[in-house]
Amino acid sequence: MAVMIHPSAIVSSQAQLADGCEVGPHCVINGPVSLGPGVRLLANVHVWGPVEIGPGTTIYPFACIGFPPQDFKFSPGMPTAGVRIGSECVIREHVTIHAASKTEAPTIVGNKAYMMVGSHMRHDARIGNNVLLINGAMLAGHSTVMDNATVGATCGVHQFTRVGRFAFMSGGTAVSMDVPP
Repeated sequence: MAVMIHPSAIVSSQAQLADGCEVGPHCVINGPVSLGPGVRLLANVHVWGPVEIGPGTTIYPFACIGFPPQDFKFSPGMPTAGVRIGSECVIREHVTIHAASKTEAPTIVGNKAYMMVGSHMRHDARIGNNVLLINGAMLAGHSTVMDNATVGATCGVHQFTRVGRFAFMSGGTAVSMDVPP
């Protein structure tokens, strides 16, 4: 399958696009970015490497992936491990996923994650497989959401907090202590 790049898209010479990728209108891919087979950037998506996106993932308009962390200790140009997104994820409109603040490990999105409109992952956060972030869910830096958990609409997860496997956070909840499985 051929790679399809819209004429208005800007794609870095450092980018690696696998067969079947689609880069839609006005998308910007900057720096070392790897798109797996069948990845679709629908339109107006900005990806700032280093970023790896797994096979079959679809990213909707105005999502911003891999931009520098919102961390006062991080200065533009500092090295980062970036972002790694698993396979078959759905990342909806206005989602933000920030790069790691260090070089040891990237900000991580597991396989088959579904991130709804306006959800946010700050630097060094991790979500497991089959995680659902509902509209406006916010994960602070270094937070972790385990496999099959749901973070409800406008929920906030404090930095260094963990949400256990299969946990369900009701809409509008904020947590600053671990949520058990």
